[in-house]
Amino acid sequence: MKGATALKGLNGSLSGKLIRKLAPKKTEYAAVDIGSREIKVVEVSIADGSPVVVASGRYPTPAGVLDAHVNEEDLVNALNELVLVSGIQVNEVIATISGDRVITRHVKMPVMPEKELETAVMFEAEKFIPIPVDELTIRYINLGEIESGGDKYLHLLLAAVPTSFVYDYNEIFIRAGLTVAAIDLQSLGLWRVFGNLKNSTAKNGTVGILDIGASATQFVVVRDRALQLTRTLPVGGNLLTRSLAEHYGLDFIKAQQMKEEEGELLSTDEAAVSATADAMQMDFSLRDGLSGLVREIRRSLDYYAAQDSATAIERYIISGGTSKLKGFREFLTGAMETPVDFGNPGIPGLPDEGLIDAPFDPSFAVVLGTALREVAE
Repeated sequence: MKGATALKGLNGSLSGKLIRKLAPKKTEYAAVDIGSREIKVVEVSIADGSPVVVASGRYPTPAGVLDAHVNEEDLVNALNELVLVSGIQVNEVIATISGDRVITRHVKMPVMPEKELETAVMFEAEKFIPIPVDELTIRYINLGEIESGGDKYLHLLLAAVPTSFVYDYNEIFIRAGLTVAAIDLQSLGLWRVFGNLKNSTAKNGTVGILDIGASATQFVVVRDRALQLTRTLPVGGNLLTRSLAEHYGLDFIKAQQMKEEEGELLSTDEAAVSATADAMQMDFSLRDGLSGLVREIRRSLDYYAAQDSATAIERYIISGGTSKLKGFREFLTGAMETPVDFGNPGIPGLPDEGLIDAPFDPSFAVVLGTALREVAE
């Protein structure tokens, strides 16, 4: 992760600095995001000074990834196929790690020198992580100073991942002919692409970013380009699929296909004037599933509002595969009683799938932001 870390390596040493001076400057960066339904890849070039997407692709995720029962050979084969269909030209990638694999916490620490902070972070981690810290890889990002009760504190984002998982993850990529340069949080990718680029959609004011995937939703709050909060909500588009399956008597796969091909949320005018009985039934079924998602979002909003430094969210940016559902943006605008729109990173070459409302395919938001990890802005 970019920023301060609890453990330092070669990059902080004199030899590391010398190597960077002698080695040619990189201009191509690639990232891979393994989601519950799809694996996505993006390659970004900064050869001309500004980021441009030069390759991208997606491939179905093998069954079992989320419950850790995936056949590793299947995942290796899927990564190999993804490289072929996308046409990426680099074999060094940044990989994301999903919320169910990592423990994250926002913590306040007294202002102190960096060397003391590293020790203090490890001590703090022992308080809230139910796993022995010697079995974990722990990193932190210093998000800056905040004031609470008249005193100044450091605002840190801590992340802890079982070290055994990191080794296993690396091994899978190696078998697929890829080298993992770094493992990044999905929430940080969203912050970069929508909140930290020079022309970011969320560069001014307080903005909530919601990336709604199949099984989880990333909730990020950004204020004036500064990261304020990250949370992983254990709900996503699968709620809608299960609701359709129940209402229509379908299995999950057929309900997923129905959602993608026929799913549409009606506006108030459509529901009152021109909607057919079939359209009304679809709308009702989808809204029934969305109630759980809205409930989880509101819980996170309550949590954020209780923070000392919280300010009112002025608008929302949505991304993720579920956000492409027809009428979803309008639905969420009404549910949140706040403007909602698709973010626009303003980077050439992004896949758009011919979507009318979105400037690019919003399911690529996380992987794009991850590919921008080393791109200075």
